Amino acid sequence: MVLDIMRLTDSQLKFRKALQSGKYRYLCGAGTTGSGKSIIMLALLHFLCLMIPNVRFAVFRKSEKNLKQTTIPSYKKVKDLTRTTQSSVITDMTARYDNGSEILFIWADITKDNECDNVKGLEITGALFEEANQIHQKYFDICKTRIGRWNNEEIPPFILVNLNPSLGWCRDTFYDPSMNGTLPENHYFQEFNVEDARLCVGEDYIKGLEDLPEEEYNRYVMNLWDYSDIPNQLIKYEWFKQCIVEDEYVIQPGDRGLLALDPAWEGKDETCFGQMHGDHLGWFEIYQKQDPDDSGLLAVARARERDIKPSDVIVDPIGVGASSVLAMRKIEKFYPTLFIGGKPAVKDSSFLQMFNLRTEAHWLLRESMRNGDITFQKNIKFQKQCLAARYTSADKVVKVLGKKEMIKETKESPGLLDVAVMLNHRRVTTSNNLYKKLIDRKTKYKFKIGTTRAQRERASLIKSGRV
Repeated sequence: MVLDIMRLTDSQLKFRKALQSGKYRYLCGAGTTGSGKSIIMLALLHFLCLMIPNVRFAVFRKSEKNLKQTTIPSYKKVKDLTRTTQSSVITDMTARYDNGSEILFIWADITKDNECDNVKGLEITGALFEEANQIHQKYFDICKTRIGRWNNEEIPPFILVNLNPSLGWCRDTFYDPSMNGTLPENHYFQEFNVEDARLCVGEDYIKGLEDLPEEEYNRYVMNLWDYSDIPNQLIKYEWFKQCIVEDEYVIQPGDRGLLALDPAWEGKDETCFGQMHGDHLGWFEIYQKQDPDDSGLLAVARARERDIKPSDVIVDPIGVGASSVLAMRKIEKFYPTLFIGGKPAVKDSSFLQMFNLRTEAHWLLRESMRNGDITFQKNIKFQKQCLAARYTSADKVVKVLGKKEMIKETKESPGLLDVAVMLNHRRVTTSNNLYKKLIDRKTKYKFKIGTTRAQRERASLIKSGRV
């Protein structure tokens, strides 16, 4: 059997046995992050596609981006582990097998698909909901009516569900009834724990989670379902985690490149560099006690290596950063964009007002992670700094706590977080400039061809004040 090649944990074997029994229509695996929930469920779908011709499964996740950067790589990992890399080809978000079987990778975001059209009309053998707590229950309920409609002669219809401990419909449907002894006969619930994670991803991964705030450590590592959100935490681990990708990012020809520098020279502060290409954040560099002039010149060199234009190089010029900027300008004739955190925010908001530019940049990074708009590779130092950030809100004005408060929490300066917020702020606030210019140009052209010469001359006279 193909799955026997994989080294499955006891929990994975138990879950596999539950599905193979045919007794359950709805099966949920929940628990510690990295404990092998997704791998075993994707492996089971892969195995069924290999063994039975012309079956069709749907794998749902909230965003297409997460499917492409997390779920599909996990599926490819399953093929590597089972030595079946040539068994299917992925085209148009569908894994197609030689025997006619298929796995469809489908996004399920209720905010972009109010009527759940992405699941309506499907005819499938079974389904998998990845990170199901992020997906609206309406998708799950509709999916119940779509399974069992495609070649189920050899396979009873089923829906697999995985998640970390969470509040909401998944807990109401599986966890609470399981704890209370009221789980319906055709439902199955199983927990995966930290020991499973040690076997699946290693001790170093678990140690890397020790810096999580206590509430999040209890939830994501110790598998505790009765948790409370951390008051005023800027970035939740759940959001941070969904942006992590395993594979090193390959810069694409059309990617816009950005570079940020946060210079430091005194105390425990570190000089930090970071880059962003497309929507991927990374290429961090950290230096202790680096001369700010050298930092500025290194930033210029890095920008030229990657063909990043001066206006897309962002520097914090406050304090020693002024020396970096001066060196860039005087020695290299290189004029970067200055990020002055105390300036007013640049984006309008009809509800929450940002205290200053620094707060706005932190908030935009929060939203980018919450929406899964950006990606980065796992970095424990960056994770620690992001999860330590806090904010206050009074009279609809949001303010991010200062560096000193963050240093008290993490015992280090948040340099990587600072370059990340600068990079993402530049990406978000300037990405539509070219589009706006094109629209303005098109509008002016339409106005020009839609008016007579006399009308244009009169408009010119009015503008000059001669009429």
